[in-house]
Amino acid sequence: MPSCPLNQARSLRELTASPDYFARVNEIALQMESASDLAGLVELLHEATARLGADVAAFLSFVRDGESWQSFRFVLACDPQWFVDYEQRGWYADDPWLAYARKHSEPIRTGDLRLTDDKQQALAQLAEQYGFRAALLMPVPSGSGLTRLGLLCLGSKTEGYFDDEGFAALRMAARPVAIALHDWWVVEGRKELIEASNISPEDLALLEHERQGHRTKEIASAMGVSVASVNSRSQRLLAKLGAANRKDAARLAAEYRLI
Repeated sequence: MPSCPLNQARSLRELTASPDYFARVNEIALQMESASDLAGLVELLHEATARLGADVAAFLSFVRDGESWQSFRFVLACDPQWFVDYEQRGWYADDPWLAYARKHSEPIRTGDLRLTDDKQQALAQLAEQYGFRAALLMPVPSGSGLTRLGLLCLGSKTEGYFDDEGFAALRMAARPVAIALHDWWVVEGRKELIEASNISPEDLALLEHERQGHRTKEIASAMGVSVASVNSRSQRLLAKLGAANRKDAARLAAEYRLI
């Protein structure tokens, strides 16, 4: 069973000063990498949340490319009703936490974010109702040219809990947890995409050429097939992936580390 965080009785500084603080958190991060299913990952996130010294946590994995495809995945160590309310209101586009994560890689306390309108204020108030009275945001970007990102949100029911000297240690300890969660969803998404699309090695070779900016004639020559064959395979591939064009299909494959 997940252990209970001790931050009700101890400050963040006191918790992070424990000699085994980092080792205990890293132990959970390593277990996350090999979690066999989502239920196991959720249990590990509960334990990581407790060991980090937070009350609640949520992790979001997000992929987007224009309006043609997008994917949101959640791992929650908090009341799931929060995200039921969130999704029913369709607040993705207005979420200041996501907006920050799309443009920044540095962790930030939510109290340091500037809320610009009533919708953002309402989102912040909703998060507070579910235990995120104070929160730390830990973005995990995927790198240049990719839209996939992860966002670990650690929350406390105590206002100002993350404002003391322990914040620097928490930032360092939370990073491997966020990365482990991010990588788990990438692997899971890749497996799902392969199974759903029945994509072949030849398809991936074509997409790799497209990702490198090769033209149809160059791809045909490199693969030892005709231009007509490349075009035909491309059409079948777009149907498999639900992509609008070959460039989108190659980017999608890159997002899921297929190429």
